[in-house]
Amino acid sequence: MPNLDSPRRTPGIRRATALTALALSVVVLAPGAHAQAIDDIMQQSTGHALSAWSYLMNAFCWILGSILLIMCGLGWYQHQRNPNAGSRPGMLVAAGVLGGVFLAFPFFAKTASFTIFNSGPTVTGEQQQMRFDR
Repeated sequence: MPNLDSPRRTPGIRRATALTALALSVVVLAPGAHAQAIDDIMQQSTGHALSAWSYLMNAFCWILGSILLIMCGLGWYQHQRNPNAGSRPGMLVAAGVLGGVFLAFPFFAKTASFTIFNSGPTVTGEQQQMRFDR
């Protein structure tokens, strides 16, 4: 049962505070801003977002691949000490292969982007028109 004596905050207060902070930041940045600057800012922010995504994916692949290879090595050691301990060789080999694939994936992606696509990912901000021939 809700407490009727305490004042209840409405979500509108948070929304109004966020909008006020946004308006103040626009007022502070507005004198030096123009349309070309906004395009440059969006281009730079997209580049930063793509870099952050690539760093996140690299870290994920390296950490997961390292964990799988370590688990494979420790499991194989346990299997050699006691084959009846419950660690199955097929699962250990699968963990080793997957660990190697995860560790090599960032290298494969970078190599593919430079060889197959002939260039790295770039953000130019240019718009291109699609044309269809009959």
